[in-house]
Amino acid sequence: MKIKSVLIIVPTYNEIENITFFIPKLFNIIPDYVNILVVDDNSPDGTGKIVEELSLNYPNRLFLNKRVSKQGLASAYIDGFKWGLSRNYDIFLEMDADFSHNPKYIPVMLEKIKDHDVVIGSRNIKGGGVEGWPMLRNMVSKGGSLYSRFVLSCPIKDLTGGFNMWTKNALEKIVLDGIISKGYSFQIEMKFKAYNAGCSIFEIPIIFIDRKHGNSKMSKKIFLEALINIWKIKKNTGADNAIDQFIKFSITGGLGTITNLLIFFLCADLAGLHEIPVSIGCFLIAVTQNYIINHKWSFRNKQNVEPLSIKKWLLFTCGSLIGLAINIAVMRFMILNFDLPWKFIAQACGIATGMIVNFIVSKFFTFRRKKNVVN
Repeated sequence: MKIKSVLIIVPTYNEIENITFFIPKLFNIIPDYVNILVVDDNSPDGTGKIVEELSLNYPNRLFLNKRVSKQGLASAYIDGFKWGLSRNYDIFLEMDADFSHNPKYIPVMLEKIKDHDVVIGSRNIKGGGVEGWPMLRNMVSKGGSLYSRFVLSCPIKDLTGGFNMWTKNALEKIVLDGIISKGYSFQIEMKFKAYNAGCSIFEIPIIFIDRKHGNSKMSKKIFLEALINIWKIKKNTGADNAIDQFIKFSITGGLGTITNLLIFFLCADLAGLHEIPVSIGCFLIAVTQNYIINHKWSFRNKQNVEPLSIKKWLLFTCGSLIGLAINIAVMRFMILNFDLPWKFIAQACGIATGMIVNFIVSKFFTFRRKKNVVN
């Protein structure tokens, strides 16, 4: 993709100690086709005034969106995105004004965005990291990212970071008007929606440097709100995590068992057909039913639905046979090695073990999503 125009969006609130030096340094690095939009929440310290003065040195390249009051990070970025989209910018970069996001990474991000929809400056991949944070804060940040990844079942390593580049196409897929986050969970929601929409995502390693001047806008309250909001994001997006998928997978397996028994009863008991070919036929019918339901429901990717396929059906059938073999092995092991009052206890343990194995095969092989994240 050929890049025509790029907009760097810099949200500010009381950044007068940084903005005077930040803007000139940024313009010394970025190419001529990159412009800067500062979204200032009417900073009491006069940040907006400084930007207005600096804009005289960079006509038609430095812009100010001065808002009437402090409205938060999420709305600042959304306003910035909409400002740029209305002016037909191709690429958008989120960036802090406190030098925690080093401008030296911008050329690398511009190169990678040519082949991807989203480029993330990541602290949590090899080569990335944080400087200037105490150990506790670093652990809390990494823990928050891991927690978010687990809840959302999302492979992006740095969900919470704010140094991110987006194509116009990615922003249109995300649908900005559907964003529900107001604070720092905004970054998580944006990336998760991009991932769910099938956007190609690339993470590059960056070193995040703690601010030297001014005060951080992050607080314990904001951080805790972000962790709670992850569940709202998950619900709003309609995405399932592994627990949801396993519950649906189990229900589907139960429906398959009912289908198996019903057909067996009709064919073997009522029609008098031989039980072995009937049993094989029942197994194949139930497996096919389970494959279709799991494809359409348990493991459905709502934003990028793939068609049913013979290949995936064969993989699912093999997974079911593996689960059946483990079921029988566990049942026999328990019967031979434990003094059980009823054999059905061994069978129940075998079914549970076989179902878990079958679920793992289904999730990570049969219904595995195409990888759209490189990190």
